[in-house]
Amino acid sequence: METEALEKMADALQGSGMYRVLKRFERPSRYAEEDDTPKKLALVVDIETTGKNPRHDAIIQFCGVPFEYSATTGQVYRVDEAVTFLEDPRRPIPPEITALTGLRDQDVAGKRIEDEVVRALLGDVALVIAHNAGFDRKFLERRLPAFKDRPWACSLAEAPWQGEGFSSAALEFLLYKKCGMFMDAHRADEDCHAVIHLLATPFASGQLPLKALLESARKKAVRIWAVDARFDFKEILKQRRYRWNSGEDGRPRAWYIEVPEGAAEEECGWLKDTVYGGRAGGWKTDSLDAYTRYSDRVNQPVACLSVA
Repeated sequence: METEALEKMADALQGSGMYRVLKRFERPSRYAEEDDTPKKLALVVDIETTGKNPRHDAIIQFCGVPFEYSATTGQVYRVDEAVTFLEDPRRPIPPEITALTGLRDQDVAGKRIEDEVVRALLGDVALVIAHNAGFDRKFLERRLPAFKDRPWACSLAEAPWQGEGFSSAALEFLLYKKCGMFMDAHRADEDCHAVIHLLATPFASGQLPLKALLESARKKAVRIWAVDARFDFKEILKQRRYRWNSGEDGRPRAWYIEVPEGAAEEECGWLKDTVYGGRAGGWKTDSLDAYTRYSDRVNQPVACLSVA
């Protein structure tokens, strides 16, 4: 059936108020025409793995899609082709991962990510973006160390989806609610292109999601570790939104929180008065920016954040 006829049917169904019609997501190769605006190159990445633990599990698929953008306006310009690799984890792929991704042992047997190709892909990249950077970055830094030296941003956490009225930041949900589209989920190339599309499509307010993401990525933050906090402060720390780290990743075995750089002194003061009985310096701090955020590499303490 011709596209025009299908569009008329979709419009009729949608116009009845009884149906919502979704269109299959098609990948644009350009979102804005070429102009004199200075442009940078970003790389959206997505991976599939054998599990959730970057210290024990392995990447089985990598995808990266470069695109041009304006660092000032957040406008997206050209989108390049996806670079995709499968990789043999040299262990059986768990059945639940095959059910999720469709990847089987025979699909990845003997396959390997080409390190030199990925390094070349990163050559002029000013920003790496993932839709769960806290997951993807840890795996990629271990398998492909070139990712350690790049600034990162997270389209899941750093674009204001909730503030713009979306109840979930899941990729499929956003594509449906924001763009009226559907896609084949858990295909790394499809996911990467969907992230770019969402960042390039303005909110109802007119704001570009990529602009908001860039502003967030430029901000500095501080991770504060409540080292050796007594067990009876557990609930107090949880209520203040501290999270627990087991220490298995080489970082402190402690409760921690991440706050904007300007709020760190106040938070350390709260720790001093509430948790450490008026003693200063019991906690540890890490400085976070786009180069260190979402990584599990151990950072150096921020010396200026002691509270007198």
